[in-house]
Amino acid sequence: MKKERKGITLIALIITIIVLLILAGVSISLVVGENGIVGRALTSREETRGGQVQEQADLWKSDKFASKHDEDGEPAETLDEILNRLVSEKMLTEEEKNIVKETGEVTIGSRTIIFGKEAKTLVEAFNEGEINIGDFVTNYNDSLNSSSATAELKSEETGYTESQTYKVDTATTWRVLGLSEDKKNLIITTSKPIKKEGSDPYLHLYGAEAWYNAGVLQSGNVLDKACSIYNGRYAKETRSMRMEDILTALEIRLDKENNKAYKGETELKTASMEYQGFFGMGGYTYKSGDYAPENYLKAKYPGKYDSLPTKKVGDVVDENSGYDMAYMVNMGAPSVLDSSSKLYEMLVDGTDSANPYWLASPGVGLDSSICVFGPGFVYGGMAFAGRGGFHSSR
Repeated sequence: MKKERKGITLIALIITIIVLLILAGVSISLVVGENGIVGRALTSREETRGGQVQEQADLWKSDKFASKHDEDGEPAETLDEILNRLVSEKMLTEEEKNIVKETGEVTIGSRTIIFGKEAKTLVEAFNEGEINIGDFVTNYNDSLNSSSATAELKSEETGYTESQTYKVDTATTWRVLGLSEDKKNLIITTSKPIKKEGSDPYLHLYGAEAWYNAGVLQSGNVLDKACSIYNGRYAKETRSMRMEDILTALEIRLDKENNKAYKGETELKTASMEYQGFFGMGGYTYKSGDYAPENYLKAKYPGKYDSLPTKKVGDVVDENSGYDMAYMVNMGAPSVLDSSSKLYEMLVDGTDSANPYWLASPGVGLDSSICVFGPGFVYGGMAFAGRGGFHSSR
């Protein structure tokens, strides 16, 4: 008997292989396809990572807000610090960190997490040349504490017969003067001297009242009082300009001990009238018939100025009197300030005997026969400390 042999045909084999390939393709697609198991796992992981980064960003913003409004609180992380931390904790990649630094945001999964660009401080912008001397600050008036603030300077404060009132002028413009002496703050100044209310826009200061209230008091004096109406939320201090501010801007250094002034390492000479010095070194002795401002104020306002010393014949004006800043700077001198510079334009240009502006700088000018007390002022290319508020002479 013959036994029948059974097998598969070539066609059946091909069909089987095709079916297996189809099944394999479906399986692979289910695992690694766009909506496959692996893809969904990766998407889920990215969504989880994005949520973690979002949470960190929200916490960082809260810390920044708290730090800004709590002077005793711990400082918040900088943008660089939080980004570096998130990279070290595997929440961000280096590429994502760089994207945040460039754009202020990053997309992870379906989330766009906004950190925001970390703004430079004004000092940093000045140091990097993005803000320069003479540039206008356009939005300072928006930060004023009160756009209706008023300062009334009374006769007893100025020596003038009438009170003088200052009100905020929101059209006042501001310009960059430079950095403070400690390099920690940016100084801005009004582009023109502040003017008072009324037909006569100029501040008047006379006699011993002006000497005391505009000069001797280093803070809260009558000039600072007028300027305080421009106090703002972002201003560490708002006050009248002082001689020291001008010297800082001009990079002039005083050597009071040796009665000298320097521009860099170069001494400024008295022969060219770039400065004349009386840095608390004495030199004027009160004589019979002299009028001391202290004595005048004590006599005119009984009980108010009792704390001031009574000056006597033979007393010498010295640094212990509290008004030892007496000198002048010729800002038109080439060795001091280029007359085409922004500083010259801001500080000097257009000032003359009819259009000066006062400085809250106490001072006394003196020679062998006369002693002149007063605040400082700027006119005609010169900046003075201690001129014309009160005279005493033989």
